[in-house]
Amino acid sequence: MRELHITVRSRIAQLTGQTEIVCGNSDYAAVFDLDAEWDAYPVKTMRAVWKDADTGKMLYADVLFEGSRAVLPPVYRTAQVLLGIYAGDIRTSTPVRIPCCVAGHNAHPEPAQDIYVQLLNLMKRLQTEQTYAGAAVEICCGASGISGAAMQEGAV
Repeated sequence: MRELHITVRSRIAQLTGQTEIVCGNSDYAAVFDLDAEWDAYPVKTMRAVWKDADTGKMLYADVLFEGSRAVLPPVYRTAQVLLGIYAGDIRTSTPVRIPCCVAGHNAHPEPAQDIYVQLLNLMKRLQTEQTYAGAAVEICCGASGISGAAMQEGAV
């Protein structure tokens, strides 16, 4: 996967390295180098904004991500895409401008999952991870006399 490196300092985003993408591709990831003010937000949202050259409409896609890497959604029929991030209530960055080379077709796949579907999927995954972690604690510590409740409360 090709990477776009974006540094964010004092909420100002700057692009370094590769500085353009080809429209219609799904193999780009934004890798964010964030300063300490973002540490309190394990889940962030990358927003991609672009203007569709055929319709003149401004379009956007929100992508939830954990850590520092987010997969860029494919963009179509545009000369540039703006990428920025936001988190919490509310921390936001300026966008970076990434030039786009228009591909020789106008194909357009189904729209990306909206932000609410992404949130529900994240909540389901976290709930599943928590359930598995709780089961593992009961299995490996049940015979030792340490209760699962004590483990969950941070006694160990």
